[in-house]
Amino acid sequence: MINVAKIYSTLGNPNSLIPLAVKDLSATAGMTAGSFITGKEEGQDRFIDEIGTEFIWLLGIPMFKGIFNKTVFKALGLDSEFDARNLKEAGNDVFEKIKQYAPTEEVKKEIEKIGANKKLFKNTVASKFLVATGLTVGSYIGLTKLKQKYTEKKIRENLIAEYNAKKAKQEDKSSTPSFKGIGKVVESFAFSPVKNMYILDGFITAERLKDSRSTQEFVGYGIKEGATLCFMYYAGGKIQEMLEKRAKDKYNKSIELDARVLEAGDLKKAFEDGSVEKSLKEFKAANTSNVNLYEFLHKNPDNLIVKSAKQSDIIKHYKKTDKIDTRKYIDLKDVEGVNNKIQELYKQYKSALEKGDSSEKFFSGVRKLKRNSIKMNIGTCIFALGVLTPAMMVMKRFMGKEDKEFQTKKDIRAQLIKEGIIS
Repeated sequence: MINVAKIYSTLGNPNSLIPLAVKDLSATAGMTAGSFITGKEEGQDRFIDEIGTEFIWLLGIPMFKGIFNKTVFKALGLDSEFDARNLKEAGNDVFEKIKQYAPTEEVKKEIEKIGANKKLFKNTVASKFLVATGLTVGSYIGLTKLKQKYTEKKIRENLIAEYNAKKAKQEDKSSTPSFKGIGKVVESFAFSPVKNMYILDGFITAERLKDSRSTQEFVGYGIKEGATLCFMYYAGGKIQEMLEKRAKDKYNKSIELDARVLEAGDLKKAFEDGSVEKSLKEFKAANTSNVNLYEFLHKNPDNLIVKSAKQSDIIKHYKKTDKIDTRKYIDLKDVEGVNNKIQELYKQYKSALEKGDSSEKFFSGVRKLKRNSIKMNIGTCIFALGVLTPAMMVMKRFMGKEDKEFQTKKDIRAQLIKEGIIS
């Protein structure tokens, strides 16, 4: 059965790779189709580039991180599932709670071992990030070199074959042929899958521009990469913020909560029976220090804020149990954010009821606005990357006669003429 809430939540999650993949696949399709318009060889070159890059871009870092986990972490006897931010930001008191509430004794022992080897663990985590990113960038550079050599070889073969076929045809008609011419910024990137991809895209952009075979290719990559970086990482967030602000200003409905929270029945039920007020009061009373709040999350699984944080994947479960996986990092500011968003939505809910709206109508409106915002966000980025940008690149190429043909093909033809192989 299709989980609609899960789909919208995933597409609207700024930390998920799925929205990036959806946007990038649309860009890949658009760019490849646009390149085939200007020529078969260029289309094939673009296809290899885009598909190969897509594979490396999506799977490279996770794959190399997985290999690092199974080799280096295993050799050192350290649990690669433990989030190093627990060591830096939590403080000694919270770290003791992380051990205390470990889901199993085995996990507790692993956490204790990491606590006794903090420096080694942190250095290993940092090395994993650097090695995985470096190897992925290296893979892309290798792909670029192989792709360029392959394309140039195929163009050379095709031009010679075309020339020989044309020459043979002319010889059949006439005997006289005619001839023609680590700080905080580093940490934020290391632990965010999306920011990992941003770094990788930065390297890919630099490599593509550096290794461009002509001004034509350099300008084309400039347009393509600029649009990709903008609509893949920046514009989507700004569009979502704008749509959330519009929902609040025009409809007095906050849609900032995760789609799974808004679609689930827990929130609606808590608003209707008033139990949300108890949850908000309990959370406020516990939020006096990080250690109190951390303990509250473990001791109050039925609290609406705790439930919502779990539904949003801010708090992660240990395997298929109801226990919190203390190896995973819990950003307490994000948990506070859930509390604030629920508080705001509840005020809007009470205001709507005072005006005569039903609970069903209010939540139906919230869900509809949330879904539409995600569809508009993803749709705008897909249109920009998959249609508008390729169209701009094709238009730019057709604006001048000299720029229409694939420049690499022109260069190889000139070289073959110079070598006397064709004329």
